[in-house]
Amino acid sequence: MNPFKFGKQYEPDCFIDREEEYSQLVRAVSSGNNVILVAPRRFGKTWLIQKFALESGFQCIYLDLLSMLSLKDFAVKIISKSFQLLKSNNPVEFVKEHLKNLVKYINFSIGSDGVVFTFSRDVEEEVLLSECYRLLERLGEIFKTLVVCLDEFQAYSLVSEKLAGSLRSFFQTAPRVVFVFSGSMRHMIEELFFQSKGLMYHSGIKLDLCSFLPKDAVIDHVCEKFRSSGKTMPRQLAERFYAITKGHPYYVQMLAYEVWNLCGETVAEQDLQNALNQLIFRERHSYDMVLDMLGQKHLRKVLVMIATNRDIFSLETLQEFEIPNPSIVNKTIKKLVELGFVEKLSRGNYEIIDPIFEEYVLKRFS
Repeated sequence: MNPFKFGKQYEPDCFIDREEEYSQLVRAVSSGNNVILVAPRRFGKTWLIQKFALESGFQCIYLDLLSMLSLKDFAVKIISKSFQLLKSNNPVEFVKEHLKNLVKYINFSIGSDGVVFTFSRDVEEEVLLSECYRLLERLGEIFKTLVVCLDEFQAYSLVSEKLAGSLRSFFQTAPRVVFVFSGSMRHMIEELFFQSKGLMYHSGIKLDLCSFLPKDAVIDHVCEKFRSSGKTMPRQLAERFYAITKGHPYYVQMLAYEVWNLCGETVAEQDLQNALNQLIFRERHSYDMVLDMLGQKHLRKVLVMIATNRDIFSLETLQEFEIPNPSIVNKTIKKLVELGFVEKLSRGNYEIIDPIFEEYVLKRFS
């Protein structure tokens, strides 16, 4: 069986390193501080949060805001997970004790998946939020500390425009409820939490998950996974594997998965190349759509400049790529950073985060 896993659900056997970041998260929560976890897409923030929820010893509620379309969805998830945390088996008593002001609005049914809560149409947003917060505060008192993990928090407005402001008001008066906010749209999270005009300004400690996984940890993990599943990844090829993925958490697992499926007992150079080509072929349509959507005249040139490690603002590079002036590069870079395709490493130094996208750029446009 293929030992490599990727996706939304945390897999302990496939979690690599992040020991320092995990320790920082535990320390911050233990001291009662909210945490704002920032990371590029597919960079392992969800797995890190889920690892914390499962292994830290804290009672946690985990919610993915991208999966919710309304405040009712948000409230139902909080209520359902609170019901599970309390290990209650009597929904009537649970509602009477913890949701007194929602009694006339809330319904439930019992099916194969357990108790399912729903709300009537006429419940008001203010009542829902107030009761959810009261429930969370009660759980904080019962468990001494309750940790609420809100993943992809940049999507809060899909739930309710009022959510960010009301959360800030709530946690300022609820010391036993700690929040972990995470997001993959860096510019939106930065504006929300770290700029003075942001609704959540000064709301917690920043934890930046921006570094790729360390080389030795990735190589050891991949070689061991192949070995334990009856195959061999030569260390020399594992070095090449790391150079392709850069240690990007998602693509380490995904490329290793594809290589494992293609190879025989021992991985060959061609297996690695075939797996990479297969990934590029699979992702190319979504990459093409993104580039067409952006539609900026010099976008492809700027991407090649970054992928080939050029000095993107130098006169020589601008002339080589026939770009009239640095402001065009600056505008294009700003858009790529906002969308999460590119990260700023230092002044004038940028990097394409998705290694498969970078390979696509080099193959397509160089």
